[in-house]
Amino acid sequence: MAAAISALQRNHDRLLVFADEGNVVALIAWLKVHQLDLMANEETRKHGIAFEVDFNNHETVDISIKLDLTERVAVKTGEVGRLDIKHLAEIQHMPAYADEFWKLYDGETLLPEWRTPEATP
Repeated sequence: MAAAISALQRNHDRLLVFADEGNVVALIAWLKVHQLDLMANEETRKHGIAFEVDFNNHETVDISIKLDLTERVAVKTGEVGRLDIKHLAEIQHMPAYADEFWKLYDGETLLPEWRTPEATP
């Protein structure tokens, strides 16, 4: 979405995602693939995954999940005055997936879908 909306390219914090319901299993599965450093380090886990609950009334609440996400980026000096940026895949400390595209189901209900990152040499 950020690639298609220039305002989000300038202000990533304006991107808000809402879901009516969900499951933490899918969130943790995604974090283990795409943010392994957050899941593997007890200290970052203490503050890197948090939630807030706002009670709307006696029947509904709003839950906000906050994740300290990172992105692996390598910056190399190129020609004079040039920096080349390369976005790297997350380090995988598990065997590579046999398939590059995955869908997680709870019975017949499709939860998330994701493409596994390329293995890092």
